[in-house]
Amino acid sequence: MEIKHRISINSSDAKLLVKIDNFGINYNLIELPGKGGNFITFNIFESDPHWNEVINIVKTHKNFAIYDDGDIFETLFSEEEIRNADWLRFKSTFEQGYPQPKLHWPIKQLSYNLICNKCAIHSQTASMRIIREPNLGRKSFMSLMWTNEILCKPEVLVTFETIGIKGYEVWDVLIHKTSIPSEKIKQIYIPNIATSGFIINNDLKQTVCPICGTIKYYPHEKGVMRLKKEAINPNVDFILTNEWFGSGYIAYREILVSNRVANLFLDKGYLGVRFKVVEII
Repeated sequence: MEIKHRISINSSDAKLLVKIDNFGINYNLIELPGKGGNFITFNIFESDPHWNEVINIVKTHKNFAIYDDGDIFETLFSEEEIRNADWLRFKSTFEQGYPQPKLHWPIKQLSYNLICNKCAIHSQTASMRIIREPNLGRKSFMSLMWTNEILCKPEVLVTFETIGIKGYEVWDVLIHKTSIPSEKIKQIYIPNIATSGFIINNDLKQTVCPICGTIKYYPHEKGVMRLKKEAINPNVDFILTNEWFGSGYIAYREILVSNRVANLFLDKGYLGVRFKVVEII
């Protein structure tokens, strides 16, 4: 397990570049117009011997950062860790296009039944709609901006049937203007929802919707997600968390998959997805 950070700093401090150079870190630099300083970005793992010094620099310059604290991070797991985990989170690494109709999403759209207009928790009641046929190239999976639905090439579903993967339905994805099903992608719709069992990290932020009272957790990016064993249905290979994640109008349940789904994907070399280990307690 490695925690990777993408640091972004906007600073006119010439000494900062000297410090970064001394760490031997490769970085990108853009000179901002109007003597606005430099926009500096670089990647670093927490295992780097200079990590503590680097994060102190970020904190020092946080008032100048483009992003929150100048730090966007995620946890990466080795293939061995993924293959040995009983359950994993399924994350799309390829987003293409927006759900349609894009205007006023998610308040006015056709795929979701919006449960709360404030926090945007929902249930999917109809096929996802896209503006045009996507171009996946060598990738087998994709998702749409603002959503967490799994879209895949049809041949993936043939493999699922061959080995008896359980806990999903195949839904069409529609071209919006014509309502004709896409020939290139289908949706892996997941009807099963786990019972409550998310074990919260102390540093994971959360909000409570003032309208419906739903707790929504910020994206879980650091370390291993932990769930209680009784929350998971062991008879399926796909299941959604009971808990909601996201912020603002972004609301989604995490997609959980069994060990054999993850191993199938790795064996086939499917592109467009990433797995994150879930610890069942």
